[in-house]
Amino acid sequence: MVFPIIIGLGVTMAALSVKSGLSAWAVFRTLSPLTIAKLNNIRIENPTEGYRDALKFRSSLIDEELRNRLNRYQGGFAPRMTEPEALLILDISSREINHLDEKLLKRKHRKAMVQNHPDKGGSPYMAAKINEAKELLEQSVLLRKR
Repeated sequence: MVFPIIIGLGVTMAALSVKSGLSAWAVFRTLSPLTIAKLNNIRIENPTEGYRDALKFRSSLIDEELRNRLNRYQGGFAPRMTEPEALLILDISSREINHLDEKLLKRKHRKAMVQNHPDKGGSPYMAAKINEAKELLEQSVLLRKR
């Protein structure tokens, strides 16, 4: 009577372990060597020597256009948010700028907030930047008003 329960628990634990390992591997594949070093508290004196491409975002899972945009972006936030930075934060592509209206802006804002909300493990700072980007674009001339 107890034996089937023990086998069921064992199979469940094995399945959860495999699932966790696969999701961790998917995240690990997107990290650059410098990020991995920083996560492991390894200090690299001259990060640009021998790591020329290490500062660039690497992933085979994203499309080519987004990969090129991320590789050109040096990172960090400007002291005062600009429209290009707001477009980048909300992932509004150059094709979508021509059709940017309140509905598209709301959809992009919601998607970014779902991915980065502090209640779901995201950063409060990033959530504030996403809200700031939405507020900036609501006042922008790029937004088509109906």
